[in-house]
Amino acid sequence: MRKQKLLIFGGTGKTVNNLIVEALNRKYLVTAIVYDITKIPIRHPDLEIKHGHMMNTENVEALVKTQDAVIAVHEPLYINPKEHVKAIYSVINGVKKAGVRKLLVIGHPIYRPIENTMEFYDLWKPIARAQQEVLALFHRENYLNWAYVYSNELQPDPKTGRLDKQANMILASPLGESLVPLKGYAPILLDYAQVLTSKLELELNI
Repeated sequence: MRKQKLLIFGGTGKTVNNLIVEALNRKYLVTAIVYDITKIPIRHPDLEIKHGHMMNTENVEALVKTQDAVIAVHEPLYINPKEHVKAIYSVINGVKKAGVRKLLVIGHPIYRPIENTMEFYDLWKPIARAQQEVLALFHRENYLNWAYVYSNELQPDPKTGRLDKQANMILASPLGESLVPLKGYAPILLDYAQVLTSKLELELNI
């Protein structure tokens, strides 16, 4: 049986490394596209690490052309939240042009601490808006088998003004929404990718 090819776009932090390890444990042939290949400590015969980024549609198309599925990790930043929208727009169009139909995007800043202050809440608002823009892009999509992981809503307590720290992320897909815990997310997201893909392939007769 042929091994499935999985390409992972992202930076060089814990999220990408954890996903790489989990994918290799599941016997995928993994290609990691990162900004700095020296920051990925994992070495494995089924792992290829390349320098690259996801901000250009043509670049994405060329990189993913032979892949079975794509995971893109792009965490929006308050200093430039619109970059998140541009990056995922580029990924969506590049993946489609390459003829790849399976795309999972992680848009929640998993390892960035949430501060219990109203100042942080004000900084968080543009991140939430950018995530909603990306979610709208996906909801208009009728070609891809997609899933988008984004942040659970942050709301300040009306009495204390402190933020309620969420222990879950939201995974949205054409099949609806599910909660994904921040602890142990890597195997859960790989599970979701496999389950959602099989269900959607049955529905779409792929």
